Amino acid sequence: MKHKLIILLSLCLSYGSIAQQSVPFNDLSFWKSTNKSNWQIVGDVSAELNKPDAMSSTAGKGILVNIPNPENRSNLVSVAEYGDVDVSFDFMMATHSNSGFYLQGRYEVQLFDSWGVKQPSYGDCGGIYKRRKFIPQEYLYEGHAPRANACLAPGLWQHLEISFQAPKFDATGNKTSNAKILIAKLNGVIIHENLELTGPTGGAISETEAPFGPFLIQGDHGAVAFKNLQVNSFDGKAITIDPINYSVFYGKFNEPSAFLSKKPDATGKVDKFTWEVSKQPNDYAQLFTTNLRIPKAGKHTFTFQIAGKYSVKINGQSSISDEWSNSSDRRTVSVDLPEGNVPVEISFYKFDGWMRPVMGVWIQGPATRTMPFHTLSSVLTVPADDPILMDANTSLVFRSFTDLYQDGKKLKRVVHAVNVGNPSKLHYTYDLDNGAIAQIWKGDFLNVAPMWDSRGDGSSRPRGAVLTLNDTPLLANSDDKAIFSDTPSEKAQFRTLGYDVDEQNLPTFNYRINGNEVEDQIRIQEDKYLLRTLSIKNVVNNQVLRLAIGTSIVKVSDDLYSIDDKQYYIKATGASIEQLAGKSVLTVPASAKVQYAIIW
Repeated sequence: MKHKLIILLSLCLSYGSIAQQSVPFNDLSFWKSTNKSNWQIVGDVSAELNKPDAMSSTAGKGILVNIPNPENRSNLVSVAEYGDVDVSFDFMMATHSNSGFYLQGRYEVQLFDSWGVKQPSYGDCGGIYKRRKFIPQEYLYEGHAPRANACLAPGLWQHLEISFQAPKFDATGNKTSNAKILIAKLNGVIIHENLELTGPTGGAISETEAPFGPFLIQGDHGAVAFKNLQVNSFDGKAITIDPINYSVFYGKFNEPSAFLSKKPDATGKVDKFTWEVSKQPNDYAQLFTTNLRIPKAGKHTFTFQIAGKYSVKINGQSSISDEWSNSSDRRTVSVDLPEGNVPVEISFYKFDGWMRPVMGVWIQGPATRTMPFHTLSSVLTVPADDPILMDANTSLVFRSFTDLYQDGKKLKRVVHAVNVGNPSKLHYTYDLDNGAIAQIWKGDFLNVAPMWDSRGDGSSRPRGAVLTLNDTPLLANSDDKAIFSDTPSEKAQFRTLGYDVDEQNLPTFNYRINGNEVEDQIRIQEDKYLLRTLSIKNVVNNQVLRLAIGTSIVKVSDDLYSIDDKQYYIKATGASIEQLAGKSVLTVPASAKVQYAIIW
C-alpha cells in the first residue's frame, strides 16, 4: 500500500504548478462572436445573497460577466483550441445560478451555487456533468460528484484549477485513451484526481471526441462572472535526455573535493537517474553528467529529491548549491534555457546511515508538463507516511499547534489553538492567546499526521478550503490607532480564562481584556455560516469591536460587508468602516451583547 502511495505522489508532480499565460479580459477577442449581449467586459460585479440570479456590474475592464435575459442567452466559445492544458480562473456565482466550463467544448465542469449543500452530486459546483444517450430514448448516465463541497457563498470570488489531458488517437483516428482530469481543485481543495472521462457530457458542442477543442462557458442558464483566466497548453515536443554518464565513489566523504579528486570505483551509462548504480545504500558519492534536449526555449523548472548532500549545475551554471537534504525533502529551481542541447551535472554524497537513499529528478518546460527523469525504484525506497486523519462526525474540540498561512506563505504558529469541528463540515480554529478566530474552513476536519507521526511537530492542519482571518483581539479603544494594527496591543493586558463546553460539546470562550470580561460564543447557523455572540462586562463609551481588518472593506447592502475583494462577508448591525494608510477596519460599538455573522 505504501509503494502505491509513493507512486501516486511521484505522478502528482507531473501536473504540479506550472508557468501560466494570462488572458486579460480587456475585450472579448479571446472568444468567438455570439451576436448576443449577455456577455460583457466590466470593471466590477456583485451578487445579492437573497435575490436569485441577480448580478450587477460597473463599467471598466478585467472581468467577464454573463447576465442573460430571455433574448440574450448565448454560450461563449474560445477562438483557440487546446489539447493537454492546465487552466485556472476565479469565478463568482449569483444566488441559485447555474453555469459550466467545458474543456474542449465537450467535458463540462459544473459551476453552480452549491453553498451549504451537504452531499454534493455531479450537478453541484465542481461536479462532472452526466453523459447523454439518445437511444432508445434520451437519458443521462455516469457523472462524477466532487469529493467535497468547497463552494463559497454567492457573490464571493472562488478559484478553480484544472489539469486536463486530452483523449489520444492513433494514425487512423481510433481513440487509444480517454480524456482525463489529472487533478482539479476548487478553492484549494482537491475535488477530482486521475479521473477518466469516457466521452462528452451533456450539452457538448459535439458527441465526437477530438485531440483538440475550444473552451466553452455555458451562458444560457444563469448569471456568472470570471477573472484571472490563466491557460498553459502542453502540446509541445517532450524534453528528452541523452544517455547519462555516472561515476561512483565509495567512502565517507564530507565535501565534493574529497571524492572528485579520486579515481571512481565504478563508471558506466544509464538511461535514467538512479542512486542504485551504487552497490551500497550509504557511504558513497556519485557524479552524473548528461545533456538535455530542449525543444523550446524558455523557463524550465527542475525538482530534485536526493538523500544526502548534493549540488546541481544546469547549462554550466551552479543552480543548486551543496547542501544537506533529507530523503523526503524536495528542492526546486527555475532556469531560462535555450533550445537545443543543455548540459546537466549532479553530484551528491551520502553518509547518514539512518537515512534511506533516494534520487528523483523532475523537469517541466514551457510547453510540456513535469516529467520524471529517474527510475521508479530510485524513489520507492522512501516509504510514504500513513495519513492520520480526524473527522468531525459529531461536534469536536481538539487542542494542538496550528500554523496559519496566507497565499502559501506561513504567517505564524498559534501555540494555544483550539480546533472546533462540526458535522456540518464548517470548522474553525480559535486562538486562546488573542481571543480570535484565526481561520475557518469548509470540508473535512483535520490532518493530525504532523502532530503524531514519528516525533511530530505538534501541529494539525485543516483538510478543506481554508480562509485565514486576522488573528488579533476584537475589543479595542476607538480613539487609539492600534485598531489598525495586525498585532495585539500590550496595553490591552489580554488574559485567557479558558472555555466551557456545553452538552452538545460546543465551547464558549472566556477572557479578560482592557478591564472587560468577555464571553465569546461561536455557533454554526443553517449549516452555512458562523454566528458569533459576545457578552461583555464593564463596557465603556470609547470601546469598539474590530470585526474585520483588511485592505478593502465594502458595504454590499444593509448590514452586509464584503472583505478584501469579496473573499468573505461580515453581517453586522450598526457597523462602520474606518480607514487609515491603505488599511480598512470594520468596527461596531461595544455593548453588553454584540452579535455578527461570518459568511463564506
